[in-house]
Parts: sequence; structure tokens; C-alpha cells
Amino acid sequence: MFDKLGQLKDLWKLKSQMEDIKKRLDNMVIKVESPKHLVEVTISGAQEVKEVRVDPLAHNYNGADLAEEIKAVFNKAVRDSQAMAAQAMGNFGLPQ
Repeated sequence: MFDKLGQLKDLWKLKSQMEDIKKRLDNMVIKVESPKHLVEVTISGAQEVKEVRVDPLAHNYNGADLAEEIKAVFNKAVRDSQAMAAQAMGNFGLPQ
């Protein structure tokens, strides 16, 4: 009986830690620029896109080049936000 209460207490503590991590990740943001600096993405640690900025000079590029810039910046933003999340979880002593 006491073992089950201890497990329940541990689960409650873990739930509280996860809620804290989620709040922190929601508030953490990073900005990532594409290789040619045509597109900038702002993304949270929870991987929510907050803002996308496209340089006015982007109209000088063809569709394929611009698509590659967009793909590159979003992929980097996702990788960076995943790394941010892993670091935040590690700081709370949770397995990454």
C-alpha cells in the first residue's frame, strides 16, 4: 500500500516537472536565418513557429532557390528547438 502511495507521489512530482518544462519551452525562442539570409524563422523551444520574415530581396530569386532557403531554415529551426528541449529536460534531471 505504501509503495503504491510512493509511486503516486513520484508520478505527481514528475507531472509537475513536465509542466514546468513545458512552460519554460513555451517561453524560450530562437531565431534562425536561412543560408542566404532571405528567410528568418522564430521558433519556441516547444517547436511552435512564432514568426516568419522574408527579405524583400527574395523576389530576385527563382522559386526553387527560395524553396531551398525555406526548407533549410525550417529544418535548422526544428533541430535547434529539439536541442533546446533536450537541454531543458537534462537540466531537470530527466532522461533525454
